[in-house]
Amino acid sequence: MIRDEILEYPYQGTITRVVQGKGKGVMDEHMVTDEEGRMLQTASYIVSMPLTKDDKGNWIMPRKGDKVSVTRYGDTISLTVDNAEPSQLGGISVYASRNSWINDSEENDEEV
Repeated sequence: MIRDEILEYPYQGTITRVVQGKGKGVMDEHMVTDEEGRMLQTASYIVSMPLTKDDKGNWIMPRKGDKVSVTRYGDTISLTVDNAEPSQLGGISVYASRNSWINDSEENDEEV
């Protein structure tokens, strides 16, 4: 990446589900929860990513309860999918809640 280049999907991430399947790719995220003082709270995020197909030609659509890990600048956050909405422009918006405040690299679920 060139220093001043702005990418549509600057981060790497993984969507994890208990069912079999794999998928890993680029994404972007931003927190949509207003900050409320100095209390820890559940944060809501919108994760944007390209809409892609699996090796069988099926659209990869995150489902409620799937786990999403987003790595940004060396820090990994773990989210749980609340909803997902595809667009006609080739992308998908995933609405998710932060489910932990630690690095979740030890999770053993299968990747979607």
